[in-house]
Amino acid sequence: MTTLHQKTAIKTLLAIDTSTSVLTVALADGERIFAERRSETERNHSIKLLPEINSMLKEAGLSPSALDAVAVGTGPGSYTGVRIGVTVAKTFAWSLGIPVIGVSGLEALALGDAHTVEGDSKAGITWYIPLLDARRKQAYCAVYESGPAGWTAIVQDGIRVVEDWLGELDALLDDRRATGSVPEKIVFGGETAGFRETIQGWSGHSSAIRESEVGAAWIAELAWRRIRRGEADDMHALVPNYTQLAEAEVKLLQKEKRGGDPLGAD
Repeated sequence: MTTLHQKTAIKTLLAIDTSTSVLTVALADGERIFAERRSETERNHSIKLLPEINSMLKEAGLSPSALDAVAVGTGPGSYTGVRIGVTVAKTFAWSLGIPVIGVSGLEALALGDAHTVEGDSKAGITWYIPLLDARRKQAYCAVYESGPAGWTAIVQDGIRVVEDWLGELDALLDDRRATGSVPEKIVFGGETAGFRETIQGWSGHSSAIRESEVGAAWIAELAWRRIRRGEADDMHALVPNYTQLAEAEVKLLQKEKRGGDPLGAD
């Protein structure tokens, strides 16, 4: 992480997320989103991302040189997708000499659910639990809390077997009951279809389940929060949050440990 210089003036922010099958980009001026695009481009992010950005800029009457900062969802999610988004964001930052701000795609997903569910009502404590299907009964997930104390990460981003993890949430809720700060509502959002039955059978708490997506507008909002704190990322040090090695990388490391040629046959 780096500290923004006090004289760094940021007005126009490009926000990117490619961590799921949905490619989403936006242009923001502070809290105002003045252009946003999304497209279903699974396995085509590398082809579609730059044309989408260029088309959006052209439609807004801007050139890339008008950008003051770029924000990107660093994952977790699709290994290839996250890598593409982070690489493009770092390239913009390097070529234009502007700050790059990485944020959690899961947190952006949860924040979007919070805006949708809460509306103007901010009373009480609500837990937002974003889920992205990681296959094999696993999900990329976390817990974010909205309440009188503001917006807080309760459980950090990670990959977990959902059925087992719900038992851990039961224990966390028991701790909260002891302190009188149990959430009034729990909202599961994201790629929940494959986990709906498991969540509905969970004994821990009554909860809402909704299908939702990561939106570039929420990536932008989280980035502005960091900007206002004077935070940015070192463009050379910013890396995707994979939470685990891709299967291909795991096999490669196993092969190397066995003494095999990582680029050749066993």
